[in-house]
Amino acid sequence: MSKKVYVGKSNIHMAGRGVFASIDFKKNAVIEVCPVITMNAADAAMMMETTLADYVYEYDKKGCLLALGYGSLYNHHLKPNAKYELAESEDPHPGMLELYIIATKAIAKDEEIYINYGKHFNEKFEK
Repeated sequence: MSKKVYVGKSNIHMAGRGVFASIDFKKNAVIEVCPVITMNAADAAMMMETTLADYVYEYDKKGCLLALGYGSLYNHHLKPNAKYELAESEDPHPGMLELYIIATKAIAKDEEIYINYGKHFNEKFEK
């Protein structure tokens, strides 16, 4: 597991756990590369009926992704300090997907790292 981040109690009320920086990150630094498990639409529909629904990423409206590592523990924020990008893995198996968590601004050691989950969550949290 990465020594660049750790899990602790989130600063967001009722969020539970969050991911925090173990080191200072510069803008555009890769914070974590997470392998992902992709699920088709049928699997995603079943997943949405479980506790794991809060931990998956939408994927092309066909299914969802479960990010391993700390990837599914980054909390949503309307003003995030990081973003996620999906890319094909180069090694060891081309075609497999990885989720990159990237700093969008400088992040200080022990600061919680937030990403924006997208329009659906923005609307939910702005109410």
